Amino acid sequence: MAQGVSRRVLVTGGTGFVGSHLVERLLLNGYAVACLVRDLRQLRWLEGKEVQLIQGDCTQPETLGGAVQGVSHVFHCAGLTKAKHARDYYLVNHHGTKNILAACARFNPDIEKFVLVSSQAAAGPSPDGRPVGEGNTAHPVSDYGRSKLLAEDEARGYKDRLPVVILRPAVVYGPRDVDVFELFRWASRGLTLEMTGGDRYINLCYVEDLTAALLLSAEHGTESGSVYFVAENRCCSWSEFRALLLATGDVKARTIRLPYGAAYLIALFSEIGSLFTGKPALANRQKVREAAQRYWLCDVGKIENELCFKAEYPLEKGLELTWRWYRKNKWL
Repeated sequence: MAQGVSRRVLVTGGTGFVGSHLVERLLLNGYAVACLVRDLRQLRWLEGKEVQLIQGDCTQPETLGGAVQGVSHVFHCAGLTKAKHARDYYLVNHHGTKNILAACARFNPDIEKFVLVSSQAAAGPSPDGRPVGEGNTAHPVSDYGRSKLLAEDEARGYKDRLPVVILRPAVVYGPRDVDVFELFRWASRGLTLEMTGGDRYINLCYVEDLTAALLLSAEHGTESGSVYFVAENRCCSWSEFRALLLATGDVKARTIRLPYGAAYLIALFSEIGSLFTGKPALANRQKVREAAQRYWLCDVGKIENELCFKAEYPLEKGLELTWRWYRKNKWL
């Protein structure tokens, strides 16, 4: 898929954080883009974009046949990062992926590439501080991670019928994100949170670096079923991240240190509150369990070597751009 050549591709999850950024990159590079949209009245970041809108839902197989026909590539970005009920992760992330793969196999078996946006959570944390690679045994610690791993299993199950590639981004942040945004919001109010028990270490990925990786995975020849971690090639401690978050936002904040048990209880009460609001809890016990892991580190050597990927947005730059966007759009 050469840059600048108008070819029709399908993006699921185009109204969301990662999907909307991918749509913009595809359009910028001259591709004709179709987007699978559940509700045509709620286009969000697709509003005003020159894309073909196809009403459908990955959890409803009968809506997918027409969507996948006639496209050269499918970028499957749709998914849940938080849910009111654990079963929702499996319905959307696992079965949604299963459904669209089946649709491709039936209605577009000559597709050039199926690109699945998975997550580092599917692999699970590192037990010993060594970055996790695609060859390591996966051990997710949340229903979100397990649902993403099952989605990967579905994709690998089709690798002899369809050319599939799986990307596992680390913690993704950037404009329009609503998850890591909570850290920016609390920092702007003068507070940061830290779980006691020693420092923790992570990899991060600015959203534009992820979309660049998605295009590389589509454009390059890859062995079907290949898995690539995506992140800036930099290990960052949470204390370093918090310091950079405050510095790039030019804010000061005091740190509240919470034991795991206290964080767990707060998340439990947040979940109980969600029963009355009808919305997924901003914090939940599974997110606390993920945050308590000491090493969320991944090996990006494979994507750097095979796809010539290199993150263009160091953490300082990414945080500055994200602060700027939140403030410009009055999120803060």
